[in-house]
Amino acid sequence: MIAKFAIANIEENNVLIMKKINIFLIIFLFLSCAGDVFAHQPEIIYNSSGDIQINNPETSQAFYDELTGSPRNYFINSENSFDLYLNLLVPQITNPSGIYSANVFSVKDNKEELIFSLDGTSQKWEQFWEDFGRDYYLKGPELDQQVLAGNYRIEVFSKENLGKYVLAVGKKEVFGAQSLLNVYWQIPLLKLEFFKSSIWQFFLTPFGIAGVVAIGILLTFLAFINYLIGVIKTKITQSRNRTIFLTSAGMQVKDEIIKLLQKPAYDVTVAFVNTASKPEPDKSFVKKDLDAMKEAGFNVQEIDIEGKTEKELLRFFEPKDIIFVEGGNTFYLLKAMRKCKFEKVINKMLKKGKVYIGASAGSIVAGKTIETSNWKNPEETFGVRNLRGLNLVPFNIFVHYQPEHAEIIKQKIKSARKRKKLKILTDDQAILVQGRNVLLLGQGVEIKI
Repeated sequence: MIAKFAIANIEENNVLIMKKINIFLIIFLFLSCAGDVFAHQPEIIYNSSGDIQINNPETSQAFYDELTGSPRNYFINSENSFDLYLNLLVPQITNPSGIYSANVFSVKDNKEELIFSLDGTSQKWEQFWEDFGRDYYLKGPELDQQVLAGNYRIEVFSKENLGKYVLAVGKKEVFGAQSLLNVYWQIPLLKLEFFKSSIWQFFLTPFGIAGVVAIGILLTFLAFINYLIGVIKTKITQSRNRTIFLTSAGMQVKDEIIKLLQKPAYDVTVAFVNTASKPEPDKSFVKKDLDAMKEAGFNVQEIDIEGKTEKELLRFFEPKDIIFVEGGNTFYLLKAMRKCKFEKVINKMLKKGKVYIGASAGSIVAGKTIETSNWKNPEETFGVRNLRGLNLVPFNIFVHYQPEHAEIIKQKIKSARKRKKLKILTDDQAILVQGRNVLLLGQGVEIKI
């Protein structure tokens, strides 16, 4: 309803400092009690052809493979000596009779030397229940030897070079965020293809339970962040929408009001609050403002808020564009406002884009306090002792200023620094407030005392 006037746009500094949160802490707790196989990082290679490169050979890894007529070769290249741990296993359900062996060769100058042999035919393969993944294995030969830096080839084979097996490598359990995420798509795939078991078993494993908990925490966290962003955006929008126009003599600055209209005056509806004028013997100023509004073409409807309820005010103000609060006795006005919860109502209206225009007392009550109202000529207080205003703007307002009032202001506010926070208006001036932006309109310069 009010155009974007010559105020710098509100700069949005929407900075959300988010610390890195390890959502998968619970998963690590589960890993600490895991068994020998699923404590390894799973690597699915049964759909891959050719040789396999093993990086970080001391890090626990489990290679899930299926021989299809020839051995599988694994290569390790290490610049440092390391602990070489190997263990051969088979899935009991899908390959109960599988017997696999492995030879480890040292490779140097294109020559190979057999240094270790894991003979699966010469030992009993024992049943092994891995309760972390909830799968049965048959566990075969193991190797755990410290070896020198160099290049190594590991050959895994069986009598017919067919069937599924697992090669476990390394003992150091290292799970980063990427490897954990990798687990959550690989384990269900292994359940379906490698173990031929129900994928729903995955959700009974510690990994599955931890995954559900982690996803729940993550979704809750994202929902909370989304809520905070929404609140911040709402606050920014509301601060932009809050438009408050404070005058000393009402429609005496009607030209400034008309300049700000985004639509023709005849389309503008005004709620004219006349309550403050009721104790005043001379109400000519009210007629003057009403006549000026009608001459400008505004659609004006008067209202006395005294005795009204919150619901009645909301219903009356809802279809209006401007809420004009006329002058008069500031104490009488504030008392009536408090009884009908006007502060709550006007804040709702401002959030919806309605415009508050104050004249004299109507401007004073919009400030932090109404203490300036009786600095010149003491008013009847009507029993009002608490001088807190509506706090629509973060300052107090002094209206109808004349040069002789400078000494009064100095007596009331002795600190020059504090006097700077007081907004002073002559009858030819107005203050336009939108969000945090404050602009002096009308004739004359800003008065500083």
